[in-house]
Amino acid sequence: MLNILYPDPEWLRIFFDGSLLSDSHNAGARVFSEFFSFYVPVGRGTAFDGEIAAIRTALSQLQCHLEKFTRVILCDSIAALLAIVSDNNPKT
Repeated sequence: MLNILYPDPEWLRIFFDGSLLSDSHNAGARVFSEFFSFYVPVGRGTAFDGEIAAIRTALSQLQCHLEKFTRVILCDSIAALLAIVSDNNPKT
């Protein structure tokens, strides 16, 4: 279904996840697409903080690949997207 609704190469798919490390209070973020792959340590925070870091990383990396796509699928988390665009983005 993904390939039918959002076919390559018009749509660039970016997969990511924020996570809380089980042995500490630190969070991390993983970002993967056809053009880049990153793990981002967030430091003290929550899985939500990790998700926000992942989205920010993806957005910054997209600037390096603007000629390679026309549309992007970023996220299914409205809360994370709203936190990114807000003027005040405290740690959760």
